[in-house]
Amino acid sequence: MWRGKYFPERQLFLRSEGRVRFLTITTNIQLFISACTIVLLGWGAITSYAYLAHDLLLEEKETTISNISASYKDLSKDFSALEVEVEKRARQLEERQAFLEEITGATVNEVPQEQDEGEISTDPETINSPDTVEEPQTSFFNSFWDDQPAQVFELSATTRRIQLLNRLHQAEKKQRLLADHILADTKNQLAHLDLILKSTKLTKDDLIRQWQGDETAMGGPYEPESGFLPIFAEQDHASFVALLDEHQRLEIATLVLNSFPVGKPAEKYYVSSRFGRRRDPLKKSWANHPGLDLAGWPGTAIYATAPGEVVHAGWFGPYGRMVEIDHGNGFRTRYGHMRQLRVKKGQQVSTGTRVGDMGKTGRVTGTHLHYEIWFEDSVRDPMPFLKAANDVLKIQGRHEKTSE
Repeated sequence: MWRGKYFPERQLFLRSEGRVRFLTITTNIQLFISACTIVLLGWGAITSYAYLAHDLLLEEKETTISNISASYKDLSKDFSALEVEVEKRARQLEERQAFLEEITGATVNEVPQEQDEGEISTDPETINSPDTVEEPQTSFFNSFWDDQPAQVFELSATTRRIQLLNRLHQAEKKQRLLADHILADTKNQLAHLDLILKSTKLTKDDLIRQWQGDETAMGGPYEPESGFLPIFAEQDHASFVALLDEHQRLEIATLVLNSFPVGKPAEKYYVSSRFGRRRDPLKKSWANHPGLDLAGWPGTAIYATAPGEVVHAGWFGPYGRMVEIDHGNGFRTRYGHMRQLRVKKGQQVSTGTRVGDMGKTGRVTGTHLHYEIWFEDSVRDPMPFLKAANDVLKIQGRHEKTSE
C-alpha cells in the first residue's frame, strides 16, 4: 500500500547513560504528524493571505473614499460654477428685460408667437396689442424661478445645469423675439417721421444732428456702459444693440420735435404772399421772398409757434418791429412788420404766447405778418411746416403720454 511505501514504520535510537532505547514511529503516527503539519501550513497560508487581502481591501476602500472625495469636490466646483453661470446669464436677461419694459412702458409678460418660417410681423397694431404687452402680477424672473419643478433639486448637477440653462435659453429666445418686434415698430416710426418731414425738406437725421440736450447741470463719476453682450450665441445680442440705437434715435428725434414750430402764428389771416421767387411789391422785379406773408386786420394777435427764448424784440431794418425766437435744436422763427411788441429780449415764451400785434411797419405795402422759419441757420418755407403741424403734434402728444 501507498502508506507503507511513503510512511514505513521507523525507529529512533536514543542513547542515554550507556543505555540504548528504541522509539518506534508507526505509519499512523507519521500520517497524523503529516496531516497536522499540512493543516498548520494551510492555516498559516490562509491567515497570511487573509491578512494581505485585508490590507489590500483597506487600501482599495481608502482609494474609493479618496475618489469619492475628489468627485464630491469636483461636483461642488461644478455646482458653484453652475450657480455663477446661471446667475450671470439671469442678470443679463434681467437687464434686457428692464430695457424692454422701459421701452414698452409696461412689464413684458407675453410675447407674440413666431410666424411661419420664422417670419416676424411688423404690424404696429400687432406689436402694441394687449396680447403683446401686459401688466403682470409678478416679475419675469420671479415667474421663471417659481416655475421650477420641485424634483429638480433631486436631479444630478449636470441634469440641473442643462434644465436651468435650457429655461434661460427659452427666456432669452422670447426676449429676442419681442425685441425684434419692437425694433421693427421703431423703424416704422422713424420711417413715418421721415414721411411727415418730407415736405419740409428735413429728415430725422437732420433733427438728430441738431440735438442739443441739457448739459448745463451734469456731472458724476465716469462709468462706461458695457452695453448688451452675448448670452448663449455669438449674435444673440444683435437685436438689443440695434433696438437700443434705433430707440435712442427715435427718442432724440422726438425730443427735437418739441422745438418744431407747430403753433398758429396769427389768430386770423390769409396767405398774401408765399415763400420763394416772386415779383417784389415795391420794385416790381423778380426777387426771393424768404418767408410767408399772412395778411389780416391791424392789431391781430401774433403768437409764438413753439416754446423758446426771445433773442430779438425791436426794430430790425425792413422787418420793422420784429420778434425773433430761438426754440433750440436749430429752430428759430421771426415775426415781422408788427405794430406793437408784447415780449422782451431774453423772455421765455411757450407755444401760443402772444408776442405782438399785426401791423405794417418796415418795408411793406399793407398790414400783414412776415413769418419766417429757420433751421440750421437756413431759412425754410413755413408752409410745409404749417401743414405738418398736426402730425407733429400727434407725435408730441404720444411722447408726452409715454414720458408720463
